[in-house]
Amino acid sequence: MIDRLRTLPPVWRYSLYVVGILVLFSLALGVGAMAAMVVDRQFTGAHVGPGKMSALEGGKLETTGLARSSESPATPPSTESDPDESDYEASFVQKATAANSRGDYTYISDPSINGDPNAVVVVTPMSSQKSGENGVYNHHIGVWYEPGARRWAIFNQDRAAVAAGAAFRVKVPEASQAFVHHADLLNTVDNYTYLDDQLTNGKPDAALSITPNWNPGGGRGVYNNHPVATIYDAKVDKWAIYNEDGASISHGAAFNVAVSADSTTPAK
Repeated sequence: MIDRLRTLPPVWRYSLYVVGILVLFSLALGVGAMAAMVVDRQFTGAHVGPGKMSALEGGKLETTGLARSSESPATPPSTESDPDESDYEASFVQKATAANSRGDYTYISDPSINGDPNAVVVVTPMSSQKSGENGVYNHHIGVWYEPGARRWAIFNQDRAAVAAGAAFRVKVPEASQAFVHHADLLNTVDNYTYLDDQLTNGKPDAALSITPNWNPGGGRGVYNNHPVATIYDAKVDKWAIYNEDGASISHGAAFNVAVSADSTTPAK
């Protein structure tokens, strides 16, 4: 075959050379297009249902790094309270729903605390009005800050799931009327931890509201799954938080404390 090509005139040999190049180029384009179709079919052939994200779309499981719940919280939707439920900007009702709850906690959303791990949040369960219920919330609660979601949440200390419909009164006191208390070796004895703040020292008539804070500042935290209350110790002129069931307060446990503005004048 090669010997026959050599006997052809130069013009014919050049023409056959050009035709051969064009044929090879066309074949290369065809193979590339076919490969692209195959690859595209492999990546788009699987069906992804509504509300779900495939690994190819960048979906991944979010984790908080905080071992409070076995369920990985997703970024919570807004849970702004309804206008008719809000008394004022820093006091509102939080209702747990399937949309704003993740296992043992329900996210709070309010402009005054969103994104602020140092906020002081005080929470009180509200009595249930449903028929057939005793109206008592049978879990000791607390608040915690979830850094990944940049939200505060109300949680059950016993890690039981927060039931849909559970309601809580949430208050965010003025910064000048609130503080965070940390139980440590120096201020804690058995089931008592003594407060040391100018808002409460020497003021037996002060009105205190407290809520356990699992992780002030957004770090790791300490549980205190016990009923808590406050008492004034006249011997040392200080208030104390104590576990009503007599259980010792763990060192590192923290509590949000709010003091009523009209009860902070020194005792005479």
